Amino acid sequence: MSSPPWTGVVTMTERRYLYLANLAGDNLLTYRPVAYRLNEPYDGDEEKAVYVAVNQDGLACYAGQTRPARSWTGAAGIRLRQHAQEASKRDGWAMFWVLPLKWSTKPTIIDWYERTIAARLMVPLRHRRTSIEA
Repeated sequence: MSSPPWTGVVTMTERRYLYLANLAGDNLLTYRPVAYRLNEPYDGDEEKAVYVAVNQDGLACYAGQTRPARSWTGAAGIRLRQHAQEASKRDGWAMFWVLPLKWSTKPTIIDWYERTIAARLMVPLRHRRTSIEA
């Protein structure tokens, strides 16, 4: 049985998004300072990304990444749909913010970026890496 998702302490805002996006430097594909609803279709063009899930109060409750082995667009939306299969996440998360990264971004940079965003948003890194990345 999984534990309930982190409820968050830091509000995700457009200004905070821009600050976090700038940390990516030349690896950022584009700015997208808007929150997307978890239960609505998402049509992004990113192939790799770090994303932030927020609850209904806009508090950051999860930071994750996607770096598929093969290139396809909308990678953040695909990964978040996988997360939404878990009832606790589906019930606890309302929206998400996407920090799209260039396809050329190295895995070590994506790992650093995810950890940095989690630390800045005071979101615990509770997940484990597997050999298959989504």
